[in-house]
Amino acid sequence: MTLSAYDFLSTTLANPEQQEPMSFDFPSGKAFVEDAGILRLEPQGDSKISLILSVGVHGNETGPIELVNQLVTDILAGHHTLTVRLLVLFGNPLSAIAQQRFCKVNMNRLFSGAWQEYDGYEAERAKRLEQAVTDFFQPGKSLGHELLHYDLHTAIRGSKHEKFAVYPYMEEAAYSRQQLAFLAASGIDAVLLSHQPTTTFSYYSAQHYGAHAFTVELGKVYGFGQNDLSRFSAMAQSLAELITQSQLPQGNLNRLLIFSVQEALIKDTEDYQLHISSELENFTPFEKGYVLAESSKSRYLVERTGDALIFPNAGVPIGQRAGLVVRPQNLAEIPLG
Repeated sequence: MTLSAYDFLSTTLANPEQQEPMSFDFPSGKAFVEDAGILRLEPQGDSKISLILSVGVHGNETGPIELVNQLVTDILAGHHTLTVRLLVLFGNPLSAIAQQRFCKVNMNRLFSGAWQEYDGYEAERAKRLEQAVTDFFQPGKSLGHELLHYDLHTAIRGSKHEKFAVYPYMEEAAYSRQQLAFLAASGIDAVLLSHQPTTTFSYYSAQHYGAHAFTVELGKVYGFGQNDLSRFSAMAQSLAELITQSQLPQGNLNRLLIFSVQEALIKDTEDYQLHISSELENFTPFEKGYVLAESSKSRYLVERTGDALIFPNAGVPIGQRAGLVVRPQNLAEIPLG
């Protein structure tokens, strides 16, 4: 394959399970296709940043896939000059082909070794993606690079705040003012501060490599060809500036709404239910005392007026998260570094 014939999205969908390694030059660097949906781009000159952009961990979240595919196309064509080390990961191409969230199990619950508890495609794929992160970040870390990982998603349902990011759990550490300002510049409306370790992809990079890593929700799920990419223009512009100038654009922190997680609602029986409308948007607030979740084993009442719900989904298996209860927080109340 040659540069002129290479298209990251099309090639990945045509080779969803295995891709023969190959490499080729492009105007500002060298490309290495390491496996299905695993593309490493190395700049010609020295770099100070190692950046991972992951998309399609849930296969039906096509907007970020198209966004990053266009970014890659512009780099390879010479429209953008690459100045950072860049690893692009298409997480779950088989489920993208099937036009569904996942084939067997939610892959964004399988990182930090959780894949060992499962079998099948998603488990093997999570293992492979972890290895790709290790292979990429270890050299970057030894070179003293700033390590960044933005895991781009779209949500199943609408949101009161269309674009939001999840900041992985941090133990006794300050939240990065620079990263939050980057999110603000990228059109992000709200940031959710996680309350505990998880098995998400972004947490894996933060926990194991000390990377600045985020799960970024860019809107609502649509099929391939149905996304209005202009709605991602702020993120596209910020990523292009980061990639071409090796610097993070900075926006106004005061435009960000900050939320902290108060409770993870865990499905404990088959009769577990959320007392919400099927059309409920993420970040919809509730009144104190409202019975939000209920089963034959448990009952959850809203603790404070204004507490809100995100990622509601009572259709998950027993033992998995059916939603997160979040609470608005003042930016001045969180430690920034």
